[in-house]
Amino acid sequence: MPKNPRIRFHQGEVHVDGWPADLPAPHGVRATGDRLVGPARLRWRLRAALADADVGYRDETCAVSIPAHIAHHDAAAPPPPGLATTLRGCGHRGVLIDHDERTHLAIARLLTELTQAPPLLLVPDTAAAHRVRSQLAAHTPANVQSIHRAAADMHWLGRRHDALLVDAPERMPSTLLDRALDQCAALARVGFASRVPPRDAERWCARLGPVVAVLASPSAPRCEQLHVPMPADAARQYEAAWSTFFAAFDRFVAARGEAGFGTFLAQARGDPLQRPALHAWHEAVRCAAWHEHKASLVDELLRHHAGRRVLLFTPDRACAYELSRAHLIPAITAELPRAERAAMLDAFADGTIRALAGPRLLDGGVAQHTADVGVLIGGGFGAAQRAARCQRVRPDGVVYELVSQDTLEVGRAHRWRPAAADAAAVVHER
Repeated sequence: MPKNPRIRFHQGEVHVDGWPADLPAPHGVRATGDRLVGPARLRWRLRAALADADVGYRDETCAVSIPAHIAHHDAAAPPPPGLATTLRGCGHRGVLIDHDERTHLAIARLLTELTQAPPLLLVPDTAAAHRVRSQLAAHTPANVQSIHRAAADMHWLGRRHDALLVDAPERMPSTLLDRALDQCAALARVGFASRVPPRDAERWCARLGPVVAVLASPSAPRCEQLHVPMPADAARQYEAAWSTFFAAFDRFVAARGEAGFGTFLAQARGDPLQRPALHAWHEAVRCAAWHEHKASLVDELLRHHAGRRVLLFTPDRACAYELSRAHLIPAITAELPRAERAAMLDAFADGTIRALAGPRLLDGGVAQHTADVGVLIGGGFGAAQRAARCQRVRPDGVVYELVSQDTLEVGRAHRWRPAAADAAAVVHER
């Protein structure tokens, strides 16, 4: 048995050899012979238990040093007053709510100096990763990874960083986020979120830490909700698809009244008898999301705001390509080569390109408060994604939300809008 316990990292887990026989193992760690094994995220708990028992130990988990010429770089702004003290008191673990991107940069610098190693920063997608790398390049080194790449590589990546930053966890798939956080051994871990969904609060507290600081929401852009009547043929397709869906959903509710819509979708994906209802649901969403009346309204909005920086958030790639052809606007989709996509996002940031269209990659690929006008055309975005899209627009700008009249989009718009939003509902007649 080693003289002192030895903590090391192996395939996304922490292994402890030589744990004292008279010291209880922390919760969440299991004994395997004379070795303790647990998720890498519990490394801090093992260290705390040994320190409280005044037992010396060797931690061989993270061993990456920061380059000396970057360690003393002082170009980044300091964090807001009191925030550094708050984080220190919480062991540099926790979630910050409603902080802007300058605060993210300051916290990255703070944790870099604390750990003397580059932090690992997780973002929702590759477009956000490119933007964050550009912002951090002049201030502090960081390993910026999309959540999909990090979840796949964390079994070896998890030992290379003692500081973990998570940007917009509410926009990340919960299974990927949990896997990445469980397999990362970083002691300092901070999440930046616009809100904490109640269903995620317990998971975030276990993996990131509690909510330690909340800032008042900055002034938001003016939001106008435009109700657009559907064309007759699109309305007929919508009603037919909606009737097919509800016929199956009503039977499901009658049999399983306690189950919700999410349970129905999960069951319909694997049941050939219910799969037509699932296809009908997607057809109804598609009919409401994009039609010729919305296309006409987008054309009108682009003419009205000519010369201003405009972001068109489309429901899918087909809509983005249609707008691109009609208005000569670059379409930012996952099919576009990464280098070309990054060049277009940079051109929008410096004002060379005045408008962009895309279904998802604009949500994080454009810096906060960059655009003058945002147009939410429709589709399956939820409250977190809607908030992220509105944050791309300047506080003195305007966001237009296009809603098809007498469709499921009306209820979605009501549910996903913040309760305190100062927005006008405008019916656009054709």
